[in-house]
Amino acid sequence: MSYVLGEVSMGLRHADGKIDEDRLWPIAGADVFEPSVPWRTFRWWHGQKHYSGTYWSSTMRDHVVYESRLELTRLLYADFDQDVTAVFAQPFLLSTTVDDRIRRHVPDFLVLRGKDVPLVVDVKPRRLLTRPKVNFALGWAREVVLSRGWDFEVWCEPPEAELANLRFLAGYRRDWLFDEDLLVEIREADLYGASLGDAFRAFPHHPDWRVRAAVLRLLWCQHFVTDLAVPLSERHELRQAPAAVTGSGKRDLPSPVEDCEQDIDAAEGGTTVHRREPRWGGHVNGSAVRVGVGTRLKYDGEVVTVEEMFGSAAGNEVLVRDGRSCRFRLSLREVLASGRAAVIPDGRGPGSDDPRETASILLAQLTDEELEAVRERAAHINEVLYGFRSGSAECPEPGEPRTPYVATAPKLQRYEAKAAELGVSVRTIKRWVRAFHVDQEAGLVHGGPDRGDGTMGGLGRADPRWVEMALEIMAEHGKDSQPTRAKVIRSVGPRLAARYGEDEVKLPTRATAYRWLEELERRKPTFRLSAKRNRDIAARPPGAYGKLRPTRPGEYLLMDTTRLDVFAMDPVTLKWVQAELTVAMDWYDRCVTGVRVTPVSTQSIDVAAVLFQTYRPRPAGRDWPSWAAWPDHGIPRTAFVERKALEEGEGDEKVSGKKGAAGPALVPETIVVDHGKPFISEHITSVCQRLGLSIQPARLRTGRDKGPIERLFKTLREGLLESLPGYKGPDVFSRGERPEDQAFFFLHELETIIREWVACVYHVRPHDGLVDTRVPGLRLSPSMMFEHGIARAGYIEVPRDPALGFEFLKTQWRPLHHYGVEIRKCRYNGEGLDGYRGETSPYTGPKAKGMWPIHVDPDNINYVYFRRLDTRRWHTLEWEHAPAMKFPISGQAIELARKVAGKKYRFPDDETAVAALLERWHLGLGLTMAERRIALRQAREQSAFDLPDTEGDDIRALPSVARILADEGALGPEDVEDPDADGAEPYEGPVPSDDDEDDELDGRDAADDFYADALEDA
Repeated sequence: MSYVLGEVSMGLRHADGKIDEDRLWPIAGADVFEPSVPWRTFRWWHGQKHYSGTYWSSTMRDHVVYESRLELTRLLYADFDQDVTAVFAQPFLLSTTVDDRIRRHVPDFLVLRGKDVPLVVDVKPRRLLTRPKVNFALGWAREVVLSRGWDFEVWCEPPEAELANLRFLAGYRRDWLFDEDLLVEIREADLYGASLGDAFRAFPHHPDWRVRAAVLRLLWCQHFVTDLAVPLSERHELRQAPAAVTGSGKRDLPSPVEDCEQDIDAAEGGTTVHRREPRWGGHVNGSAVRVGVGTRLKYDGEVVTVEEMFGSAAGNEVLVRDGRSCRFRLSLREVLASGRAAVIPDGRGPGSDDPRETASILLAQLTDEELEAVRERAAHINEVLYGFRSGSAECPEPGEPRTPYVATAPKLQRYEAKAAELGVSVRTIKRWVRAFHVDQEAGLVHGGPDRGDGTMGGLGRADPRWVEMALEIMAEHGKDSQPTRAKVIRSVGPRLAARYGEDEVKLPTRATAYRWLEELERRKPTFRLSAKRNRDIAARPPGAYGKLRPTRPGEYLLMDTTRLDVFAMDPVTLKWVQAELTVAMDWYDRCVTGVRVTPVSTQSIDVAAVLFQTYRPRPAGRDWPSWAAWPDHGIPRTAFVERKALEEGEGDEKVSGKKGAAGPALVPETIVVDHGKPFISEHITSVCQRLGLSIQPARLRTGRDKGPIERLFKTLREGLLESLPGYKGPDVFSRGERPEDQAFFFLHELETIIREWVACVYHVRPHDGLVDTRVPGLRLSPSMMFEHGIARAGYIEVPRDPALGFEFLKTQWRPLHHYGVEIRKCRYNGEGLDGYRGETSPYTGPKAKGMWPIHVDPDNINYVYFRRLDTRRWHTLEWEHAPAMKFPISGQAIELARKVAGKKYRFPDDETAVAALLERWHLGLGLTMAERRIALRQAREQSAFDLPDTEGDDIRALPSVARILADEGALGPEDVEDPDADGAEPYEGPVPSDDDEDDELDGRDAADDFYADALEDA
């Protein structure tokens, strides 16, 4: 179909926010898309069915947005294609006049290819392609794209097995996570023609999990090629050839079908018009549908007609014709068994939509006495028809066949003899025989128990109009306060009278109405549960739940925050305070990889800290049992076959006295978060972009999208928190009189307790949600499931770079002045800036604008961090007032200190401001909620990140120390003092204050102690 098109223009949205809508489409080159951003932004609303997110593309080395999981499948295929050089999501806006009307369209993707012309992709489900409105929009857009020599493609659902394989291999797309030496060794080995399992076992001097991950990495890189049309297994053969994937891209569009679904439904529904509903009996026998010349089929959403049938070497085939008179051949097996085609019946006969129940359902409703009577009646009918009560001459009873029922006797004579024997009429015997021929024993059931017409469920014979009105009134209270049953009953009568007239609907008695509402409560909870819970149930989708299905550890990392149902102790005022828990959980094995307890509210730096714990787990507690601690490399000891690979790590643990980590170390691929500001902040997005993580936000107010972590919060409350002092219950109705007075644990102590409970209880207890599909019924714990995932998918080692923690800090862009860099009115300086002062950075983009990236820890503004371009090494820049600070101070604290000092002093500096703030906190003078929250964060005893010493942190880098070391270098060996000599003590860090010594804390004061007489005059 051709369209009358006017002049076509293209609109671009640039990275700096400018919009260019005046570009002529025929002369615009592909290079104009490099600095562009997606034309549309995400749209989120409550009740949406699709998932939007950002995918980290190995081709772009950056995030690419998608608006549905179907669009994500196209990104996976583009990322796997070695010929693709760039992928742009929602790249431009096409505007033109089609049939004298202005039309606009934004394609989903623009794919640039090295050996072919650019490809414009629109993503639509296959079932929508024949809708006239969708078909028209895609049709004129296709014609516009083809007019300038580019390719156009409509992407639909790809083959399931192929997509599952690509999803699995996409976890190995980040090249920096793999040992290059091992990859080179595998490439040099002659593995072409070997099976995938042989490749896994071809390098016994390397751990199996490392080889497995490396081989799968080479499959993604297409150094090895195998058949991806069937699920991957160790039997797959490795080949050297161009990778071939089927995909689901369509270059041509099907013809639009007006009200296709309604026509098909009418055709199918027409077969039920002539059916006579039986008075009793159940549906047992099916009916065959004729497939031949003239049979109509529904194939991929289109109605086609069979014109010819013939045999071939591959089996029986049919020649079909669609609505455009296009003919094509189909395999008869595909038509009948693939699920892509369905026969449209055009004749009478039983069908799946018959009003009768099946035999199993009908017989299951009978009592033992009724079932025995039906079987006895069936034995009589068998005797009439065959002469034997069992229905077979091979199982005769004594005396069979009896004389009146021998096979030589006329049929009518047998009917009369059985009628006389049972005391019924011959007509009744004929009716039983006819029903028995159709439905066997189920046809002999007379009606069965009285359960109404089958549509009212447990309501019996309630008037459907009364039920409909009651449900309507109950639905009206979905967002309102909870009503009572009496209010609903009182409201039904007047509304029925107003809608149908007075006395048109008979009202039930009060007791009956209450009984009916009990049944309706199961359908639409309104009275028994809380109003919040009722709203959650009402928001459930009407169909089956869809969910993400992880296939390996690290594929999906769930992150969420909840308010703990226990009060914690405020270390400043020694009063109770609310606490929030932020958790990271691996969806595949339910292992908790990060835990952080924060006061009052959670910030983006807390989310980054939990994500950092996934890469660098916290050390295990000193008194933890050995089976609760994970090795420092994050792999369970039982997952190894070669113990040599553990010797070095275990030896280090023995020497250092450490017992390992609190959890497994993982490299996540995708984080699943909600729409809280800390999770979708620019800080977290930039961290994920630098680390190669995709982001999958859950749908609004849809807790089931993160079901496992929501269940963890309930398990934590029921298994741990309710046993702690200060427990306040899940809601105000469950709270005690004064639980805040029982608050006992500080925030860091509460975090330690939760982390220990996770390691010692949660990780080793079997979970009902953890299953192995190959061994149904096997009970697995998170730690066992983690081992299962390593054996299946290998293990991607966490980067060992000690400077990894800097990647999780907040990035701020600032110019470098001769005096250093200024952030939040604080000046920082250090030797790391030498050579870059006053220079314009080479970074480009709307945020850089010639400035330099400075990494900041919001909880400690004493230092910021800068990485030089020439050496790629990190340097610490110190705040000019940091030497006066004896402890870390946060950015919020310094801002609050300036505000407090500004009210007391006319020209306060930062040192005076901090001193005034500390005095205020110490005295507890009028602490506001903001001041209290900042003080709580300031009182944390441990840093969120384990940052290594940089070149600026080294004590030897100080000028005075360097001068002394230079003088010592001129001395002889005999002049240098031996550090191991008697009387010398090694430096063990800062000396604790006198009130930290146990003997002084517990012992009595000495007579000459300075504070001995401090209270004598009190």
